[in-house]
Amino acid sequence: MQPAAPAALPSGVIPKDSRQLPCLLLSSLLLLLLLLHLLSSSSSPAPAPPPPPPRRAPLPIATALSSAGPAPPTLAFLLTGSAGDADRLLRLLFATYHPRNLYLLLLDRAASDADRARLARKARTGPGRPNVHVVGDPGFANPRGASALAETLHGAALLLQLGQEWDWFVPLDAADYPLVTPDDLLHVLSYVPKDLNFIQHSGYIGWKESRQIRPIVVDPGLYHSSRNDIFYATQKRDLPSAYKLFTGEDVFCFSLLVQLHFKGET
Repeated sequence: MQPAAPAALPSGVIPKDSRQLPCLLLSSLLLLLLLLHLLSSSSSPAPAPPPPPPRRAPLPIATALSSAGPAPPTLAFLLTGSAGDADRLLRLLFATYHPRNLYLLLLDRAASDADRARLARKARTGPGRPNVHVVGDPGFANPRGASALAETLHGAALLLQLGQEWDWFVPLDAADYPLVTPDDLLHVLSYVPKDLNFIQHSGYIGWKESRQIRPIVVDPGLYHSSRNDIFYATQKRDLPSAYKLFTGEDVFCFSLLVQLHFKGET
């Protein structure tokens, strides 16, 4: 006896398979997430660019440095020396040189003409030093007598003839050497009034009255064409009563107004 054939399922009925249900749910979920992502990316606006970093105000020191200061002054240098001082005078020139300044080099008559010619040749070697001049026919200068002061006044008069555009007159000896650079010196003097003079002096005479003021000193360098040492007269002079005496150093810095007053142009 043969078994009976299974009955046919009615049309429209889907058989239930429990293994296909998780796959359908996972596929539906992924499709839903994809649609949500597409909708959100198309409707949301583009992100704004980040704001620029805040700009800090400049420091007061930087502002002060960037601002233009006063114009630097012009100095007139008188560099003096004697026999054997040509090299030291060149060293002093190179240590104080600045294109704005005016320079006058003076080797007194005790130096040889060959040293004076070599000084003039080396002082103006190379471009950019037309402001350097050398005295060709100097006199004698004794540092212990009045001829040294006459030499300084002579150099100041020559600098006034070369030009009157400078502000201060600075005499230096071959034994001197600057402690600051020319740029620093001009920067400091640019903030100083132009009529200010730098003279180290004192009204206290003390022992100098009997040793330096009352003795009469004769300096042959003022009237002789050969170098001779100073000598003292036997007489003593009286102290002046029309003005007060001051003592000071032989290194000073005079303004142009003082030099013009000495020359008689004010």
